[in-house]
This record gives sequence, structure tokens and C-alpha cells, in this order.
Amino acid sequence: MHTKIKRILIAFSFLTLFIGTAHALVFPQETRCILIDFYDFEKDGNLYFRADVDAATIADLQQKISKANARVEKFWKGKIVAPKYIYCQNNEDYKKFGVPFMTPACAHMKLGSYVVISNKGNDVHILAHEISHTVLFNKIGFFNRVLKIPVWFDEGLAMQVDWREYYSIDSLKEQSENFKNLPDVKQLTTYSQFGSGTRERIMLNYSTSKYVVNEWYSEEKLENFIQKINEGKSFEEAYSED
Repeated sequence: MHTKIKRILIAFSFLTLFIGTAHALVFPQETRCILIDFYDFEKDGNLYFRADVDAATIADLQQKISKANARVEKFWKGKIVAPKYIYCQNNEDYKKFGVPFMTPACAHMKLGSYVVISNKGNDVHILAHEISHTVLFNKIGFFNRVLKIPVWFDEGLAMQVDWREYYSIDSLKEQSENFKNLPDVKQLTTYSQFGSGTRERIMLNYSTSKYVVNEWYSEEKLENFIQKINEGKSFEEAYSED
């Protein structure tokens, strides 16, 4: 009996090693975030950073994170599960923990949630946007988010707490001649679709998704949406226009 248990444990260990190795090969940035405690980073609360980052930068970033959290909590009507924040002062670290190309910030969500911040991401609007992604993840889980939620809705929902002027609904109204000639963002269900085209086109996708979700949104609708998704309903069933 002991031999059988030992064999099972050995098999389980090999399986875990295989899965971990496969995950690291396919999702290297996310894997590094999960293992952030084993890297040469300092830690202040939920914020990780290299030792050579000056104290003033960290204090300013902590203040902006606090403001972003407060904004997100107000939108989501309650205390949120705070992600881990990884600040990357140099581009090499951002490509290692964030994404291979430079963006202000990004979020990884699977075994926990991580917001990776570049040296251009120290901004309340950008931080609130990424934190909001992690709230949806925490409310519906990894598989529901990946398998059911189209990218246009995921981004449009996060844009509700992203108050950058360029993406404002008033700005979109002016750009689009009173919301005419807008892209059909509901067809942009994947990241490759949503993020394709010129920089201006991608920015328009963000603005439009913000407008579409804003037209749909109410506190009650969002609450019902989350409940229906967790009950096993499809996105189409949960996303009621009524």
C-alpha cells in the first residue's frame, strides 16, 4: 500500500513539473509574476519593485494605486481583492513580467491577479483600468472570463473607470459626428481582433467599447450579469439589453 501511495506521489510530482514547465513555456511573463517572490524584488505591501527604484517614485506610485483602488471600489460597489503590483522601471523588466511589447501596464490573471506597471504606467486612470480587469476575474473566475467574456465587453467595462480625456464619451461624440461611423465593436471578441489595425483604430475601439458598455450599464444590470455568468449562462444570455 505504501509503495502504491509513493508511486502516486511520484506521478503527481512529475505531472506538476510537466504542467509547470509547459505553462512557463507558453506563458513566460505570467509564470514569472506567479513566482515574483523568488525574484530579486523588494516588497512594500502588495507592491514589488527593484531595490534601485527611489523612495519618492514608490511613494508616488503607492498613492496613485490607492486612488485607483478607491475609484474601482466605488464603481464595483464594495471592497475589492487587491492584486499584486509589479513595478518595472526599465523596459527589459516590463517585457519579462508584462508583455513582450511596450504598453503602459497590463494585468495577468490565473493563479491570482497581477498588475504589471511600466515606467509610463504610473497613472491613476491606467491603474484603475487594469485593476478593474482583476475585479471581473475575481468575481467570475478564470474559465468564465476566458471562455465567455468577449474582449470588447471586458475592455469596455474596464474603461468605465479609465477617465483619460481622449477616451471620454464627449471626445468620442466629437470625433464620430455624434456617434456616427463607429466600429462594430461587438464583433471584436478576441484580442487579435480588438487590437488589430492602426494605433488610432485601436484607440477608437477602446473609446467605442467604453461608450457601448456605458449605454448598457447600470448597477443592477452588472450585478445580474455577474450572477447569471456564475450560474452557467452564456454571455448572450447574461448580457440583457432590457
